[in-house]
Amino acid sequence: MRLRPQEDTVQPTSPPWNTTTKAIVAVSALALFCLLVWVFRGLLQQVVLAALLAYLLHPLISLIDRRTPFNRVTVVLTVYLALAVLVVATFSLVGVTTFQQALDLSRRLPEWFEDALAQLQILREQLPESLTVAGISLPVAGLLPELPGWDELFSQLFSLLQPILGRGGSLAASVVTGTVAVLGQILLIFIVSIYVAVDIPRIGSMIANIAHKPGFRRDADRLTSQVSQVWAAYMRGQALLALIIFVVVSVVLGALGVDNALGLGLLSGAMEFLPVIGPLAGAGAAILVAFFQGDPSFGLTPLQFALAVAVAMIVIQQIENTLLVPRIVGKALNLHPLLVMVSVIMGASLAGLLGAILAAPVVASLRILGEYAWHKMLDLPPFAEDEDALPAPEETINSPGEEPPFPSAPAVYPLSFQPVFKDYIWGGRNLETRLGRELPPGDVAESWEIAAHANGQSTVANGPLAGCTLADLQERWGERLLGSSADSESFPLLIKLLDANRWLSVQVHPDDAYARKHAGELGKTELWIILHAEPGAEIIYGLKAGVDRQSLAQAAEAGAVDSVLHRLPVHTGDAVYVPAGTVHALGPGVIVAEIQQNSDTTYRLYDWGRTGADGQSRLLHVQQALDVIDWRMVEPAIAAPPTLSAPQGWIRDALADLRTIDGPAAANLGLAGRADTACLHFRVDRLTGSPGAVWNDACDGTSFHLWGALSGEASLHWSGETVKLRAISWLLLPAALGNYEIRPTTECVLLRIQ
Repeated sequence: MRLRPQEDTVQPTSPPWNTTTKAIVAVSALALFCLLVWVFRGLLQQVVLAALLAYLLHPLISLIDRRTPFNRVTVVLTVYLALAVLVVATFSLVGVTTFQQALDLSRRLPEWFEDALAQLQILREQLPESLTVAGISLPVAGLLPELPGWDELFSQLFSLLQPILGRGGSLAASVVTGTVAVLGQILLIFIVSIYVAVDIPRIGSMIANIAHKPGFRRDADRLTSQVSQVWAAYMRGQALLALIIFVVVSVVLGALGVDNALGLGLLSGAMEFLPVIGPLAGAGAAILVAFFQGDPSFGLTPLQFALAVAVAMIVIQQIENTLLVPRIVGKALNLHPLLVMVSVIMGASLAGLLGAILAAPVVASLRILGEYAWHKMLDLPPFAEDEDALPAPEETINSPGEEPPFPSAPAVYPLSFQPVFKDYIWGGRNLETRLGRELPPGDVAESWEIAAHANGQSTVANGPLAGCTLADLQERWGERLLGSSADSESFPLLIKLLDANRWLSVQVHPDDAYARKHAGELGKTELWIILHAEPGAEIIYGLKAGVDRQSLAQAAEAGAVDSVLHRLPVHTGDAVYVPAGTVHALGPGVIVAEIQQNSDTTYRLYDWGRTGADGQSRLLHVQQALDVIDWRMVEPAIAAPPTLSAPQGWIRDALADLRTIDGPAAANLGLAGRADTACLHFRVDRLTGSPGAVWNDACDGTSFHLWGALSGEASLHWSGETVKLRAISWLLLPAALGNYEIRPTTECVLLRIQ
């Protein structure tokens, strides 16, 4: 790779905010957010319930989305329609009886609680003053009154349960009577939940994108992952437990002959969402029903029948806690039971039933964020694995003048990466269906294969540094990664896969000078390798003859840019060099591997009249595009790349070679009128190899190498180690790797990038 001399950095034209301004804006934004929450608090419960429903259904939706050719919107609508049908069918079969029993319980349980308190008072009065045990006299009656108010305790517990009982009764009655308000709320929850379910895959990246600095983005990714694990394990686990407990309690109490067995099962299942307190309350309700039941089963007295039900509920809870909870929920919360109980009570007092249900996972999430903040304040590693990776104290002791080793910096090795996916409106699923890549749900337009940009950070997928971002890797290895010829600390390249299902916007990228001045980053020169092209596929590549700044500006104002653009057909295997300043766009039916400078600055000249998710026309950058267009790129051609000498068993095509780009050879890359083209920012060779061939090379410390497999399979060998290179995959070889060789194991097509 040839790197240009570092240019003087031009400061952005917009001045930065000082600390005071940032603090004022942050406090104002927080105050505005709190005000909006307070004003629209009536809708908050419905939105939260909708989000919970979408979150619970997300695994099923994702599974169907991965296994079927349908897009995510279709899958979401199908799942929600099936859910609605299932709910109606279930309600028709057993729901009416269950709701009737729940309604009956909601009316009778308050009376039973009062009767239980009365019985407790009678028990106090009937107890003897003292009880002698092993010669020791215990003042029983004298002790009970001094215990923290039993009636107050029962009253507080009932006040916690009252929203469940009261809401359950009113909901059942409203459904039976067809209350429009309740049906409207259910419909609102359903509609909002559908929108949330569609956008769930984007939420994590949205949160991570807030942190633009690479290190903070990595922290955001890990925090989001940890919090997501808490909510996934807890909410979905509790939902599954609730269903199991509903069935088991209903069957067991029905077999014992307890009245309202289905209603009690429904109550016990619902109470599973209240940690610690919920199961006790569900068992207590069953015991109360058994005690006050008019005709106890098996000829038992009310007290004996209540004790039998108590034993049954204790057995159910022991089975749940011993067998079910560890396997379904595990240690999702990682909180002390007392803290869970207190958080449930506080949540109930702040937000009623919904607050009680969400209190435990909210507190667990706050614990994760709090631990992170505490460690950052004390300048400690914020994550346990980072702390484990630090060297022992004796390893950090160095002789005077000796450079200390970088912590957790193992010997360099070839690196593979986890990609970052982008879901622009022109994407699809062809990276999965045609290239066999594993994709997240929804349409995927771009896969950033190797990226160290603020808008996307790929993470190491192999070896001791798995999980590190490429930016973190630069901090750890420095020159050992980039090489001595690097003119900056930032990674210079960005490798992508693009799936064009519709025309991309007609766009142009700036060169380094313009981009540094106006965008604060590198310019964007690209090379496309066409991996797949449908018959008749086209690209836009340059301008038609005779088009100048004035005529293009007039066409842009009239919305007729398409009429002045140069179109070319493309075929699988074509290589298209797109230097900065070239007007270009990919057409439908094209899959591309793109090698480019590490930049994400694009000026959109024309967008086919499309609108964004907000219904508004997508933003154009006509003036900036006119400023950076290279007007010499007039009807350029796509020519076959030159073939260079190569070892036996290899065919070497120079897709972008520094030695062939200057002078008349510029025509080899289709750059008509570009005889004075400046040197490229990268060199790309396409190597076609056969089994038995060997490519010997070396990373000699001056620059890194990148290898990509477009088809077939090869193996890379270095220092007695071996790693596979399969289509479609990439390996980054650090500059300090040393000698290596590539051996095809099948007929293969590889890219060698420097």
